[in-house]
Amino acid sequence: MEPGSGSPLVAVYGSGEAPPEDLARARALGGSLARAGYGILNGGYGGTMEAAAAGAREAGGQAIGVTCVQFSFRSGPNRHCSEVIEAPTLTARLQELLVRASAYVVLPGGNGTLTELSLTWEHLRKGLIAERPLVVWSEPWRAIVEALADGDYLVGGLDMLTWVDDVEAAVRAIRERVPV
Repeated sequence: MEPGSGSPLVAVYGSGEAPPEDLARARALGGSLARAGYGILNGGYGGTMEAAAAGAREAGGQAIGVTCVQFSFRSGPNRHCSEVIEAPTLTARLQELLVRASAYVVLPGGNGTLTELSLTWEHLRKGLIAERPLVVWSEPWRAIVEALADGDYLVGGLDMLTWVDDVEAAVRAIRERVPV
């Protein structure tokens, strides 16, 4: 059995195109999660998805990539995925990430990452999925969430977000709530 297989999975959301510091952070996160006994799950393509998968695999862990048939413009899953799940649509891809993960980490990203954060948070708020840790990188997400809260667009659920600024805090927040 591969190290990390059968372990709880942590969905790592982030950008397909990211600056070097975000790639380094994602790689460190993937490695730290694997060393802590978690597998990772993400979109399976490049950028922070590939970096997190590389980190997990280098540490002997599992990295599941969930790709999407509709994304024919992509070059295919990254080479670090230990398993690939090909979803037929973007909606199905997001659903796979939601239901398979025991926890979520939201790294900096763009529209796709914002969609993943919003969808996951809304499912948790509404009780559509069981309660799980939602660990969110402070920059850039805190300012966005606070702007929505200040505008009275958010009703509850702020306590569901665990804000972090480093890899160790992210892994610690998951370990406190998701046993291996």
